[in-house]
Amino acid sequence: MAEQKQGSGRRILRSGAWLFLPKTLSAVLSLIYLAVSTQTLGAADFGKFMLIFSFAQLIAGFTSFQTWQILIRYGTNLVHDKAHAELAELTWFCIILDLIGAGLTLFLAIFGAWLLAANQGWENNETIAVIVFTTLLVLSSRSTPTGLLRISDRFGDAALPDMLVPIIRLVGTGILVLTQPTIWGFLAIWLLSEFVPTIVVWINVLRQLKLPLRWSNLPRLNSLQDRFPGIGKFALWSNASSSFKLTSQQMVAVIVGVYVGAAAAGFFRLGYQLGQVFARIGDAVSMALFTEYARVAHIGGSKDAGALLSKMMKVSGVAAMLVLAIVGLAGEPIIVWLFGEEFVAAYPLVMILGTAAALQFATLGLEPALLTAGKAGRVMLCSLAGAIIVAILLIWLLPIYGEVGAAFAMLGAATVNAGLLIISYRQKILGKETNAAL
Repeated sequence: MAEQKQGSGRRILRSGAWLFLPKTLSAVLSLIYLAVSTQTLGAADFGKFMLIFSFAQLIAGFTSFQTWQILIRYGTNLVHDKAHAELAELTWFCIILDLIGAGLTLFLAIFGAWLLAANQGWENNETIAVIVFTTLLVLSSRSTPTGLLRISDRFGDAALPDMLVPIIRLVGTGILVLTQPTIWGFLAIWLLSEFVPTIVVWINVLRQLKLPLRWSNLPRLNSLQDRFPGIGKFALWSNASSSFKLTSQQMVAVIVGVYVGAAAAGFFRLGYQLGQVFARIGDAVSMALFTEYARVAHIGGSKDAGALLSKMMKVSGVAAMLVLAIVGLAGEPIIVWLFGEEFVAAYPLVMILGTAAALQFATLGLEPALLTAGKAGRVMLCSLAGAIIVAILLIWLLPIYGEVGAAFAMLGAATVNAGLLIISYRQKILGKETNAAL
């Protein structure tokens, strides 16, 4: 038992280190290329650039299935049991979901882009470019191959493509500055930074895992539910949950751009990006914890997994306080130094959105625990409640306080989501363990 707990700790640290490396690199390099892009484009064009990118991410968030969660939920046991044919069938299912998401993206992008173009006064060729950009962004998803590498304990291979993203953006930004920097040039670089890592990660998967991805292993609907009980429901619930959580900030940025203006959307996105710079470690720890929690729950049972989660929650709570302190002390000086006085208005947004990031950081272990226990529906309801709070607070605060009011709406949603995750964990997992003990 002790050896298993020590092994879990080592695996989380090792996996977290591999995940933290690209997150840290992305955080540092993003400060550089954001500084260059803001100073090159100016507040108005940077706002338009961020508005288009936020719109594309919004559509992608709604239509992209979080297949890495499906693989960890149902594929961890298959890797442990060396069930290669079943894992190939599960992988095909995830690939099909990715293609379905791309088809939905095209439909939603056409409808949404024309509405946004009418509001912003874009030309027809710009609208078509936004539709193409959005669809290609979804096709560059690497959720499935990344999930395969994680359940195979190849976090180093999964980290390399993530490290390429900020490097490509930084190099591309430098080339644009030396040639002819435009909004569409920056969008092309951002799209390239997603496609190249996707190609790299698929090459790693096909070369190293050697999955039997033959046509004969295509999933059959009548047997899929028998092999993987509840997989259809889990896929839908996890997609809905991730959609509410991952698209909230993009949706708010688009709403700010529509209601206040593109420049305000740029300030909001800049504030969010800076607030997230200091919380990237949370993503790394959460992904590593999700994988290890699923492994421990399968091998040692829910009691060992609960003990592991309890220790990680204490660490993440202390780290959240440190994140908030760093954001408060370093936010304004960094904005003035990197972006200039023109963008100092983003500092209140950094502080508010940084607080929201700290709340997410403090409760980062609860969502993986619920997902591993098959409670994806409860996670979705928590995220849905946060989305409803965002909508209510936006209606109230946006007309009065503009982008600052939108930031407070995000903070309110993060608070509600964190509180509901705590309640859900205590009811659905701790309560179940207590009843079992009795």
